[in-house]
Amino acid sequence: MEQIKTIAREVLAIHREVEEWRVDHDPGSQEWYTLVNLSELAARLVFALPVEMLPEEEVRTPNPAEYVLLDELLTALGEEPTP
Repeated sequence: MEQIKTIAREVLAIHREVEEWRVDHDPGSQEWYTLVNLSELAARLVFALPVEMLPEEEVRTPNPAEYVLLDELLTALGEEPTP
């Protein structure tokens, strides 16, 4: 499990570095957009892991407003919110 946390930490560090580059530099090349997309997908995969597999510094307690928003979205989609 510790190896997964270490790799997740490394992937997120690279993702954040690419995001910083994205703000300062956008060459508009296809390779650049591929790198940015790959970085975003890798970060999404990390956050799809069970919370137990995330590095401790990436775990956060959701804001109560997020639960309300999710319930409203589920209701709008015609699904039952979880209690």
